[in-house]
Amino acid sequence: MKQITDSTYFEQEAILTDEIQFQNPLSKYALNPQAIFLTGATGLVGGFLLEELLQKTEAVIYCLVRAENTQAAKQRLVQHLESYGLWQTDFEQRVIPVIGDLALPSFGLSDDAFYNLASKIDVIYHSAGWINLLYPYSRLKPINVSGVEQSLRLASLIQTKPFHFVSSIAVFYSDAHSENEILHENDVPLFHSSLKADYGKSKWVADRLVALAQARGLPACIYRPVRIMGSSKTGALNDNSELLPRLLKGCIKMGIYHSWDIEITLVPVNYVSSAMVQLAKQETSWGNAFHFFNPAPIAWLKLMVIFKRLGYNMKEVNSEQWSQELRHFATWENPDDVDSKRFFAMLMVAFTGMHYLFHQRPPFDGHNIESGLVGTGVVCPPIDEFLIGKYVSYWQKTGFLPTPAGN
Repeated sequence: MKQITDSTYFEQEAILTDEIQFQNPLSKYALNPQAIFLTGATGLVGGFLLEELLQKTEAVIYCLVRAENTQAAKQRLVQHLESYGLWQTDFEQRVIPVIGDLALPSFGLSDDAFYNLASKIDVIYHSAGWINLLYPYSRLKPINVSGVEQSLRLASLIQTKPFHFVSSIAVFYSDAHSENEILHENDVPLFHSSLKADYGKSKWVADRLVALAQARGLPACIYRPVRIMGSSKTGALNDNSELLPRLLKGCIKMGIYHSWDIEITLVPVNYVSSAMVQLAKQETSWGNAFHFFNPAPIAWLKLMVIFKRLGYNMKEVNSEQWSQELRHFATWENPDDVDSKRFFAMLMVAFTGMHYLFHQRPPFDGHNIESGLVGTGVVCPPIDEFLIGKYVSYWQKTGFLPTPAGN
């Protein structure tokens, strides 16, 4: 799959059509919404956002869902929240499915239905996105770029609606930004062909489209998180496709870990959703960007110590030993354990391919998010044995990780 590297191409992609303007009056319920439109509700961030909005606002939530009919869409939403222990029967009347497809013009709705939706909603939360570091831009664009543009068009119609967009800190992961350069939240992420993977490029384009909408008068917020992991309360993380959970599982199954001198950073999903909803309540947030990062990342070797304290017997090895053992597990023919071979083969592909685990991150400033969360009680929990223990306990309960012998 060929990746596009031409800077001019992506800079042209990041031009918002002139048809999208924000000249209509602001919704009178912009800060106290009666109706909210949410994309990505069946994803990790979107599911927790849906629950947080139901808890912290009185609004009805219109959720864009791909499904055959309204009943199937509602069932999909309920089952998704149930899988994270978030669903309450009291939510039933306030969750309204909108059958549609993010990748289609007007989400696949008729013009009348799209305008009718625009007339009802006061605020938009756009959390949908396709995370895949292997796919080319052409495959990611319909969801990650065109879907954002359709949401921006929705924000412009009938009444102007505040727009809350989940971007990614990865938009800064390129040679355009020095490793020693402090990146402030309202700094413009510059494009460079070294921006990792077409996924990162698709997020950069979308990020810039929202920034252009801000410049045209849209009261929008851009939220840029680092790696998002499970809930700090329950450890719940049902999608373990991200490299870090798979790598941790691989180390445990092999009984070894690499002696990497790197730092691991992450933010729990419930922190992200809670912080977003709190920031969205403040008019002073409009027009700003927010960096969601953990102020105290954890050293990889310290993380391994925590796993050993939790009962996992692993030993430290050098680079050559690590590579040999990983290759052995990925190619070992064991008719009684085909799934294990498949797991390690996929881990080897993911580990040796595009990923952000080893990216040298520049220092990030968090003035906007720190000041915006003062007095809210919303804080990012440290990456310590308590948090890791929550994740490990959940992974053991769901069968993703084995329970150590004797535990």
